[in-house]
Amino acid sequence: MPEGLTELNGLPGLVLTSAVLIAVPGPSIMFLVGQTITVGRRNAFRGVIGNAIGTYCVAIIVALGIGSLIVHSSYALTIIRLLGAVVLLGIGIQYLAFSRPLSTASGNWPRKSGQSLLAGIIVGATNPKALIMFGSIVPSFMSSGIDSPVLSLLGISLVPITLGLVIDTAWVAAAHSGTTSGLLLRGKMKLFNIVGGALMVAMAVLLAMETLR
Repeated sequence: MPEGLTELNGLPGLVLTSAVLIAVPGPSIMFLVGQTITVGRRNAFRGVIGNAIGTYCVAIIVALGIGSLIVHSSYALTIIRLLGAVVLLGIGIQYLAFSRPLSTASGNWPRKSGQSLLAGIIVGATNPKALIMFGSIVPSFMSSGIDSPVLSLLGISLVPITLGLVIDTAWVAAAHSGTTSGLLLRGKMKLFNIVGGALMVAMAVLLAMETLR
């Protein structure tokens, strides 16, 4: 288990929560699916790499701020965990209530390899999911009393980054194989919303119970 993760939730809890949050379609997924449909799988894969770079930039900035806060306040981690539970609950309810997937239609996707990489970085760095992930979800799974919160946050943040690379690549592959069947792709996105919402609500309840206990 990576240093800094809580013993009860540990790596499985972080992997499950991160995977669901990443897999449910949002700005990054929509960008990558749009890239695949309009300019091809190769450019979309460059967008996957760029998205991971941009997302980890957010992780670094957030880790510096939250790590310093945890060092100076013994209650900060408890508050962050409860905040993470509330955020997860809100996301889960939103996914369940609004299960219609976002539209991928756009004629403004970057059409060159360099543009795809740069656009991926921008999408990753400005994606609200990244701030939610590294500002409340990842810190919620940290253990108390660690010597270096900043380094621990930077380390365990690599878990969702790695998952993002795998899941985004899978979405690109699915979009490539489903370009002739847009209805099938939309159906998959709706299913992800519903299942993801239910899992988010369940994880929020478990996280809140563990924190309060």
